[in-house]
Amino acid sequence: MKIAFGIIVFNSDFVLKQAIESVYPYAHQILIAEGPVNYWQKQGYTTSADRTNEIIDNFHDPDNKIQIVHSQYPEKGDQCNAYMKYLLPDTDYIWNLDADEIFKPKDIEKVMSLLHDHKYTSVGFKSLSFYGGFKRYMTGFEESAEFTRIGKVYPGAVWESHRPPRIKSNGQFTPKHLDYNSLSNMGVRMYHYSYVFPRQVKEKISYYKAAVALDNCIDDYFEKIYLPWVLGDHEEKCNIEDKYNGVHEFVNRGECYTKEFVGEHPNIILRDLKELTDEFNRQLEGYR
Repeated sequence: MKIAFGIIVFNSDFVLKQAIESVYPYAHQILIAEGPVNYWQKQGYTTSADRTNEIIDNFHDPDNKIQIVHSQYPEKGDQCNAYMKYLLPDTDYIWNLDADEIFKPKDIEKVMSLLHDHKYTSVGFKSLSFYGGFKRYMTGFEESAEFTRIGKVYPGAVWESHRPPRIKSNGQFTPKHLDYNSLSNMGVRMYHYSYVFPRQVKEKISYYKAAVALDNCIDDYFEKIYLPWVLGDHEEKCNIEDKYNGVHEFVNRGECYTKEFVGEHPNIILRDLKELTDEFNRQLEGYR
């Protein structure tokens, strides 16, 4: 069974190196589309301005698995399909991997075994979305959402949508889904470092507010919620979460309180945790 990992990136250097490194041993291919969507093009960007290009262009690729597209795109669905033209025809599945998502090796192996044995055509994951560092994660609304990440492919396959990620089947197969609760019950989770770094959150929210969620994003979220939460003591954090029913940026959602993480990060994050924490603190200093 052959799995390609598809990654879209723009100013995504936070845990990008770790994400690629973690899936490299299991990948038939790693397909990367780099560059800004329309919103960021309007801000004057033509390519990433952080270390993203340095990471992907210089990543050690002894097995020649990595194919990179540098361009600009109307939206993220178009960005996903920009790398699909390089999908090898003998590929069985595409695993849509965000640049801030890490999976433990044993969990990747478990999913691959399930795909082999049960011929699922799509797979969803339950997220452990870390917030304001590496010690707490978001529960409630965020934890109850299913993140579909894997789709069955065939020669000429394209993404039908990016939100949620979905391959256009064209009658090539009968859908059979492995859902996020089933995997979570097996101990398989997605380690999502999506609300960790200050710059990461500030850029994410500005894009969502302007181009995706529009009126469903809390105004001045970064300044009113994320930054005060990160800088606050325990009491101040609790007051913010009580006021906003949690910490998620969406207005129309259920509660989304944070919770102390008592598990263990993937080894690849533990290996680089000091470096990542130093970068978090460096970014935070710029907003104090």
